Amino acid sequence: MTFSNRFASGASAYAFVLTLALPSLHSHSAFAGGKGHAAHEHGVAAVNVVGEGNSVTIQLEVPSESIYGFEHEAKKPADIKKRDEAVEKLKVNADKIFVLDPSLGCKISSADIKPFVLEAEEPEKESKKEHKKEHKNHENHKQGTHSEVHASFKFECSKAVAGSSLKFAARGFFKSLRTLKVQVLSGEKQSGATIKDDKGTVQL
Repeated sequence: MTFSNRFASGASAYAFVLTLALPSLHSHSAFAGGKGHAAHEHGVAAVNVVGEGNSVTIQLEVPSESIYGFEHEAKKPADIKKRDEAVEKLKVNADKIFVLDPSLGCKISSADIKPFVLEAEEPEKESKKEHKKEHKNHENHKQGTHSEVHASFKFECSKAVAGSSLKFAARGFFKSLRTLKVQVLSGEKQSGATIKDDKGTVQL
């Protein structure tokens, strides 16, 4: 679930990441797996942050179970309701989950959320023992189904964002989301951090 393959050095890599960070997620390739795609892990999300001028784009890739409690496709009315409520909570609270410096005067200009994206299979098959261990506490998880929520939020600010800090408050809204694996590209600066239980910040 990492974005490491998008943070290669050089100007061409910068242009590539900016293209991926546009708010529209009409193409699943914006979150494609491949060589650098880490194992699906409940409670862990990948966050891709791109700062440019007065704008910040934040992409989120997270197991569906960590957002609305299950990973199978919602078909029953109760499941649809649970999914939709959780997705709406993510959408309306994005500026509280991803906390930019208040002095920047940032506001969300666009949001795009895909609530059910099936994760591509890994090249190596998961053993029965590993599968059983990973899902023993997730009884409503259908065997073989790994789905994720993909979201992109664009913030427009009144000041340049370079040098500012970004804080996180994900667990206040989604209690099972304990770890954020963050990668940042701002100007020519590239950095990464692992945020646990919302403790820590990253610099743009």
